[in-house]
Amino acid sequence: MRRIVLTLAGAAVLAACGGAGPNSTAPPATSGAGSSSGAAVSTGSTSLGTVLTDSKGLTLYYFLPEKGSTIGACTGGCLTTWPPLVVTGTPTAASGVTGTLATASIMLNGASATQVTYNGWPLHTFSGDTAAAQTSGNGIGGNWFAAMPGTTATATGAASGSGATATPSNTPGGYGY
Repeated sequence: MRRIVLTLAGAAVLAACGGAGPNSTAPPATSGAGSSSGAAVSTGSTSLGTVLTDSKGLTLYYFLPEKGSTIGACTGGCLTTWPPLVVTGTPTAASGVTGTLATASIMLNGASATQVTYNGWPLHTFSGDTAAAQTSGNGIGGNWFAAMPGTTATATGAASGSGATATPSNTPGGYGY
């Protein structure tokens, strides 16, 4: 009986992360989606309100276990589903991006890379978003949320269209990948 419960719980974790998507078996790349020489973080309008976006207009997300730039909470298959926003130069902020952009060193495909952070949160794109204004990664596993101009270092979950932060519901499965 215990084995059945653990098997079902494991299946729920995989389903919650969206890891079964079409891009989930491809290794993360150091160039491509989420990657830029001097990443420009902008804003875009979505059904959630104004969110942070990469140079392609894709929504940027933060992962609650990475609070305070704790790099390494998203590894392996997680990085395939949630590619980090990496740069080779200095990230720049477009108007409307009111927080602090910085960088943190990560290992990506066995090589050193530099990930962009926003108010201390490492930023990621979501492989399920294929066009600007999509936010299909928001709320996955109760740990992934669209980054917004008002996202602070102490954010605890998704912001509503009004910009107020809300605490996510407890979702079994932890990391959402």
